[in-house]
Amino acid sequence: MFESKNKYFGRKKGKSFARLEQFQKYLVSPSKDFFKQIEKPRVLEIGIGDGEKISADAKLHSKINYIGCDIFADAFFVLSVTLRKIHLDLVVFHLNIQTSYLLFQLNILMYSVFFPDPWPKTKHKRRRTFNSELVQTLSSKLKKNGYIHFATDHGDYFLDALVLLQDQGYRMDNISPNSWKYNEFNALDTKFEKKALDKNHKLFYFSVLKNY
Repeated sequence: MFESKNKYFGRKKGKSFARLEQFQKYLVSPSKDFFKQIEKPRVLEIGIGDGEKISADAKLHSKINYIGCDIFADAFFVLSVTLRKIHLDLVVFHLNIQTSYLLFQLNILMYSVFFPDPWPKTKHKRRRTFNSELVQTLSSKLKKNGYIHFATDHGDYFLDALVLLQDQGYRMDNISPNSWKYNEFNALDTKFEKKALDKNHKLFYFSVLKNY
């Protein structure tokens, strides 16, 4: 588990941080040597929320090395407690992914970006995690025939993300209202997805293939 103090827009700590801070001792500084030891295939989830999704995936696909990152400290420490209880090996780190060039030394099989902060106001869109700079960086390390999975409850963010990936030359099969809406195939069962459903928000999903 890793910590970084890179610049980030928005909160990094919530109300529960004080009682979770005791787990600070389990943090270590990131290093290139450590990341090089993570064997292939590798999947990176950007924004782990409460960690339930990535933990479940890691348990289900034991031959894949899952890497998770999140800037929000509370969720990060909650997951660290869970991992210790269930004895699951999972690399998670607390930092701003867009300046984590240590990680981008790795080739990645798949990226997952589920329900990132939408920053819906026009003047705040530059703060979005999924932007042109990030897409270019991810694309440079994503393996051929690798995927990017994206989910949001904001239609504007969904369309902007699609355009960014289209500009990068990703293949988009079956991108249509029937494929991107919430259904049994797209359901992720994450905390943010459940919140959006409770509020009757429309949900949008897509998976795109890098075939170059």
